[in-house]
Amino acid sequence: MAKRQIYTVKQGEDLAKDYCSVQERCHQEVTKKLREWGLDYDQADQVIVNLISNNYLNEERYAKLYSISKFHQNKWGRVKIRYSLKQKNISDRCITIGLNEIDETKYFDLCFELANKKLETLKGEQHLTKKRKVTSYLNTKGFEYEVINNVLDKINEDKC
Repeated sequence: MAKRQIYTVKQGEDLAKDYCSVQERCHQEVTKKLREWGLDYDQADQVIVNLISNNYLNEERYAKLYSISKFHQNKWGRVKIRYSLKQKNISDRCITIGLNEIDETKYFDLCFELANKKLETLKGEQHLTKKRKVTSYLNTKGFEYEVINNVLDKINEDKC
């Protein structure tokens, strides 16, 4: 088994700067990487503080970019994004700021689009079965029940 290299604090900081320059990172990801590079928790904390003071790490910026990208690329709802950011130990304040970056109209439109696509796959099913399956699908994508119900009401209006 390969022996892991142990870096000094300065080397760790330089590597972490490069690591954070490639893409936006959260504190947890950088701390994990620093630990893999052989720094202890105190040294890793010292590097994190330096990265924050030099604006290489910014939880608010991370939460904004993460929220927008998961919404657009993965088509996730706010519940799933919030849960994922919580798993990364992002503060509630930063999570709220990040989720506020998602446009309400686009959010509803995406949920509407996903519901219609799911409904197309459910040809021949009974109305209540379709509604239950679409609701379950949208819920697993992270959309709130209130939004799902509004979307289903809109779909029913459009069909009448």
